[in-house]
Amino acid sequence: MTIRSLNALGRFALELCALAALAWWGAHVGPGRLGSVALGIAFPALAAVAWGNFVAPRAPRYLPLSGRVAVEVAFFGTAAVGLAAMGHWLLAAVYGVVATANTALHHAWRQDDEARRAVAARPSRAR
Repeated sequence: MTIRSLNALGRFALELCALAALAWWGAHVGPGRLGSVALGIAFPALAAVAWGNFVAPRAPRYLPLSGRVAVEVAFFGTAAVGLAAMGHWLLAAVYGVVATANTALHHAWRQDDEARRAVAARPSRAR
């Protein structure tokens, strides 16, 4: 396994961690039991919709680099802010540093463009 593939795997893990942190934060700030469940579902769902529509390799509205970076900063940054807001400052700081380094390498190595080309090269499955 190469360092580039480890970075791609790390990015996927960071995406899953962001969704988990957003769910945790939503459940933490929700008013009452129903509010906690609703926000625990809504926070990661909204983030996943933004990621899927604008950043993911199969995104229908794939943004140019500056737009993708803005969505990524919001996605990973909101997860870090949520961790900090719950009092997990060290975890938030570590997550933010790792996500920043991973994103910088991801774009320096143009892994987003590679993934997009790989998806486009695959034959589509007729349903």
